[in-house]
Amino acid sequence: MVAALTRIFGVHNLALAEDVVQDAFCRALEVWRRRGVPENPAAWLMATAKHCALDVLRRERTARTFAPEVGVLLQSEWTLAPVVEELFGPNALKDDLLRLMFSCCHPHLPEEAQVALVLHILCGFSVDEIASAFLSSDAAIEQGITRAKKVLAKSKRLFDISAPADFSARLPIVLQALYLLFNEG
Repeated sequence: MVAALTRIFGVHNLALAEDVVQDAFCRALEVWRRRGVPENPAAWLMATAKHCALDVLRRERTARTFAPEVGVLLQSEWTLAPVVEELFGPNALKDDLLRLMFSCCHPHLPEEAQVALVLHILCGFSVDEIASAFLSSDAAIEQGITRAKKVLAKSKRLFDISAPADFSARLPIVLQALYLLFNEG
């Protein structure tokens, strides 16, 4: 299994291949104890190892993508605990919610998609609830939310609530989403 994974993921990922195989065996112990041994244990192990490796590679890619932003915050081991404490403090969480709300109101999105995104991500509304609020179909709202998430993913940065540049342009949509939140509540 290690050889096959090394062939697939490259020799530079040999340690990854070894770790993934160990993880696959650990999962096998857990799953097989409950469900029994599958008909083809080798294929099950290989598929599990492949999926684990893909998960690890995706996490590494995500980590590399966000490393510059996170690296600035965590410049040394000594700053780790205070920064994490500050990022999860009550005031920071409120700011993060507001920042994400304004980020969802991206100017490249249609207004309906902006409001739907705020209601879905931040307020926990289901697609069905949002569709009934907009007198629309579930499929249309689902597609709008999916497209809106793709636009946000391309922007790569959250809205800066301390910069008043786009604040006034996005505020009416934020207020509309808040109105719908309390109207449904």
